[in-house]
Amino acid sequence: MDKGIKLFKVFGIQISLNYSWFIIFGLIAWSLAQGYFPQMRPDLPLMTYWLMGLITALLLFLSVLLHELSHSYVALASGIEIKGITLFIFGGLARISREPSDARTEFKIAIAGPAASLALALVFWLSSRGVDFLMPGSVISSIFYYLFLINGILVAFNLIPGFPLDGGRLLRAYLWNRTDNLKEATRIASRVGKWFALLLIFAGFANIITGRLLNGIWFVFIGMFLRQAAAESYQVVVLQHSLEGVKVRDLMTSNVIAVDEGLSVAELVEGYFFKYRYTSFPVVSGEELRGIITLKVVKKLPREEWAYKQVRDIMSGVFSDAVLHPDESAVDALRKMTTEEKGRLPVVEGGRLKGILARNDIMSLYKVKSDLGK
Repeated sequence: MDKGIKLFKVFGIQISLNYSWFIIFGLIAWSLAQGYFPQMRPDLPLMTYWLMGLITALLLFLSVLLHELSHSYVALASGIEIKGITLFIFGGLARISREPSDARTEFKIAIAGPAASLALALVFWLSSRGVDFLMPGSVISSIFYYLFLINGILVAFNLIPGFPLDGGRLLRAYLWNRTDNLKEATRIASRVGKWFALLLIFAGFANIITGRLLNGIWFVFIGMFLRQAAAESYQVVVLQHSLEGVKVRDLMTSNVIAVDEGLSVAELVEGYFFKYRYTSFPVVSGEELRGIITLKVVKKLPREEWAYKQVRDIMSGVFSDAVLHPDESAVDALRKMTTEEKGRLPVVEGGRLKGILARNDIMSLYKVKSDLGK
């Protein structure tokens, strides 16, 4: 989800567009230009409808962005790092580095988004009335009125008490506060979210049967997305609960197969890729980690250069986001692997390679604990 077009930063948070955003942007602009605005204002030329549709679609996604920024700002103020915000086909997604540490923080973060949307709805309604009073019949008033309606709908939809919607997070915060059990609170809120998702799917099929094809397909897709998100959100909490207190040093492999930076690429291929069948290796000089060499990089190098090119010539540098510390939590390590899209990461302390940790090592422990009910 974090792959896409990087736009700008707000509060130090990277704002990005997922490529699926262009699909929904086009559909919204088209439906407004061909349906909503011609019905509301049947006296305007086609180009005006399209201009209104494009402007309104942009302002709608600006509203979604402000909704997500409100969540993110409160999270930042609570000491939670935000990895970025991505606008995509189903709206917006703020990628937080960790779950809130208590129910009160969860409540504050969850309520911030709907509060921002409610404020926007009020602003657009007042703007619509004001423009209508000053310039009766203005198309700007129609745009503002639509944005008032849609922000109001977003508030109502997001407050439905099904996880991972904001209302579901508010329900989880309430249950968490009552039971002091995040795992159980998430389980209940996620179950409500799954039932609501099923309701949306059934409503979608009902729309399809009665001839409202586009609405029906949209309801089905949103329902499927929410159902999957509810299940995954619960699994994340279960995973965090199972791995609580586990450090990278507890799971890492200390006897690391590393490559000397002075090795030729030909020796690398024969002695490492063929022999050990890993797709990447840490590169060292003595005990110091110097970089990472991957099969993907080697494949791009012409075969005739393998004999004289050295590993140091083609290796990738080491970035802090792509290495682990022995005292880092296993949960943070798994999150880092997911973000970096890596199956394993080197463990470094004081610049020296101490070990390597694979995703499979973490998931194996999780599976054992799950099987034992831990």
